Formats: sequence, structure tokens, C-alpha cells
Amino acid sequence: MGSTSKTSNKIDRISELPDSLLVNILSLLPIKSAARTSVLSKRWRPLCLYLEKLQFSDRRYSGIKFTNFVDRLLLHKPPGLKMDQFGLSCGEDHCLNRVTEWIRNVVRRDLKELELSFRSKELYKLIKDVYNCNSVEAIRLFGDILVDPPEDVGFSRLRVLEFNKVTFLSYESVGELLQKCPVLEDLSIDECVWLDGYSLSICGSALKKLSLSSSLAVDIEFSLEILIDTPALETLYISSAADDIFIKENLQFLKTAYIDVEQIIIEGSVPTSVFGLLKKINHVQFLHLGAETVEVLNAAYDHDQTTVHRGLPPFYNLTEMCIDINIYCGQTLLMDFLQNSPNLRSLQFPHGLVDTSFDESWRFSWVWSSVPECLSKHLEKVKIYEFNGTKEELSFVEYLLKYGSALGEVSIDMVSDLWGGPVLAVREELLTFHRESITCKLNISF
Repeated sequence: MGSTSKTSNKIDRISELPDSLLVNILSLLPIKSAARTSVLSKRWRPLCLYLEKLQFSDRRYSGIKFTNFVDRLLLHKPPGLKMDQFGLSCGEDHCLNRVTEWIRNVVRRDLKELELSFRSKELYKLIKDVYNCNSVEAIRLFGDILVDPPEDVGFSRLRVLEFNKVTFLSYESVGELLQKCPVLEDLSIDECVWLDGYSLSICGSALKKLSLSSSLAVDIEFSLEILIDTPALETLYISSAADDIFIKENLQFLKTAYIDVEQIIIEGSVPTSVFGLLKKINHVQFLHLGAETVEVLNAAYDHDQTTVHRGLPPFYNLTEMCIDINIYCGQTLLMDFLQNSPNLRSLQFPHGLVDTSFDESWRFSWVWSSVPECLSKHLEKVKIYEFNGTKEELSFVEYLLKYGSALGEVSIDMVSDLWGGPVLAVREELLTFHRESITCKLNISF
């Protein structure tokens, strides 16, 4: 009897909370879980319609069930209700018949963030309503979407714009679109498809972060020019093939750069585009040189070492550098970078120092004529991955330890099957090298 009385006196305090607080609680749940609360009582039934952040994916639904689910939560929203975020990921072709109506519904609600990801047999052409959404601050597009912006674009508040594997009508249309984004700060154009054009213009006085990548190899029959006019840029990521990449102004505020530029190397000429690019980013603090760029630079050194040596800019702000080795990293190339980076504190080789899949004749011997200022004064940390124990690698490590007065740590990850001999024997040889810095730790792992 007492137990029955206690049960009957229970109070549903959660349901007594104000609607605004309950909606905030529901917004923390996955959309499917939030929708299930509508069966609790009449009190809970309409709350999901007031959610301002909606993320839909058809990966856990099938066919018409997914379409009806989105319709119920989106198209029945009260008129005038604003939305902060809308995300839609779908691959069923029948869903695309409803996509346009869904998008039109959300962009009319002062939408702040839009994310679309489509997997379909045909491209979905982004509707004009999106380009005229003046309230949107972030747009992220993925997959089978055709981007063909109209002349009247209204992106006055857009700060983040991301394109991933989408299709553009032309290279030139991108530049026209960016001119209508006055406050854009973050731009990504990665692995996209282009139907026409030959000139890509990336502009933006407010742009701070730029990512531009493509898996396409250079084509001698196709000429692509890339112009970058972004004076406030702080982060730059380029992994692309282009005949010419031109940065209009020296990037005074650049902090981080990843450069992996592929160019056609014509025998008897120096590929000047990469060197021109390096001169415009020489204020950078962290620099990562990709394997394609290293190959281009090596080819230039092989052709005309003196001209290239004089043309490499100083990097006075550079404190951290990573170098990806493709075939090899010529001693002159690395020496020039070290000589021109007097304040370098960290040096890393993520893919080792040599590529052992190539013949030994491709490699080099370390013969240093001088000691770079960074090595004798500032270089504190060196990390070498995929160490094979070749004489070239051992020579380089010996040189670092001998002249690295400021070294605090040199870490070496050896591969399991060394070219240079048994693992333990190579390790013992490394440990015998003289260390100029008495505080330097030599960490060897295998």
C-alpha cells in the first residue's frame, strides 16, 4: 500500500520545464533519438519542430521512410521559425526530388550553416536560393553537386566555404563567386571536377585560411594558371598540379604552409613557378614541403645549381620545417634551406631521408662545407621516420649530432628490414656518434 502511494505521488518534473529549455536538451541528441521523444506525451509531441539545428542522413534509413522523416520534421515547422544549422546527406535518387523543397525551406529561415553531401548518379545543381541566402555564414558542399553561381550572389556574411569533390562549371566561375564574399575567412577547394576553363583566381581581402588540392597529374596538353590574391592569409595548403601558381603579394601574416606543387619539368629549363611561390611565403613560421615540390626543386638544382641557390629566399621567421622525400633530397637543397632559415628549431622527415626503392646511384653523399647558423645555435629537435640505415642517412645523423650545439632531442624510427644491416648493429653505430650538445637525447625505435 505504501509503495503504491509513493508511485502515485511521483512528479514529472522534466515535462514541467519551459519549452525553450526542453528544445535545448533535445538539440543535444541525435535527430532520430530526439524525434522518438514525441511519443512520450502530447507535451513532447511538437517540441522537435522547434529544433534550430537539424542533421539528416539516409545511411540508417531506407527509401520513402527517410523522405517522410525529413518532411515531418522540416516542412511542418511553424512559419517564421529561424534555423541555425541544416545538414543533409543522402544517396537515394528519389530523395533528390525532395531536396530542392527542403533547401528552399531552410534558407528562408535566416539559416546560418548549410552542409550538403550527395551520392547520386546525376549531379544535383545547387539552386539559386542558396546563392541568395544573405544570412548564411558557413556552406559545406560534398559529392555530386554542380556549382554554377548566377550573377546575383548575396553572400555578405559568408565566412566559411568548403567544396569537396563537387563539380564546377568552370575555373573562372570560382573567382566570380569569391568576389561576392567580402568577409570570407576560410576557403577549401579539394578534389573537385572542372568542366571548363584554364584560369583559377582565388581572391579575398579577409581570407585567412586556404586549402587547394587536386589528385590530377600535370598534363602537357592542358595549361592551368592559379592566381592567389589573399594578403591576410595565415594558413595555406596547396597540393595541386599547375603550370603557373602566382601569389600577388608577399604573405606577411602567413604562419603555416603546406606546399606540394607538381610541375612539368622541361629539360634545359628551371621551373620558376615553385621558386616564385616560395619567395611570396617566406614569412611563414611552419613549412611543410611535399614530395612533388621536393622533386621539382631537385630537378631545378640539377639543371642550374647556382641560379637556384641565389634565388631561394631567406626564411627568418621559420621555426619548424617538414620535408617529404620522394626520390632523394639533394644535399644542396637541404643545405640552402638550413642556411636560409637561421631561427629553425624543429626539423622533421615524415617519410625518411632516402627512397630505397630507387637505385643507389640516385642518392648522394653528405659533404658539408659549412655549418648553418640554425644548427649551431637554435635547432632543438629532429625527427626522422622510416630510417633505413644507409650510409647516406648515417652520415646525415652524424653531421647533425656533431654540430648541433642546441639539440635537445633526435628521434629516429627505423624500419624493421634495414638496408644498412642488422637493426642492432645500426643502432650501436648511431650511439657511437659524438654529440656536441651534452643534453641531447638520441631516441631510437624499431
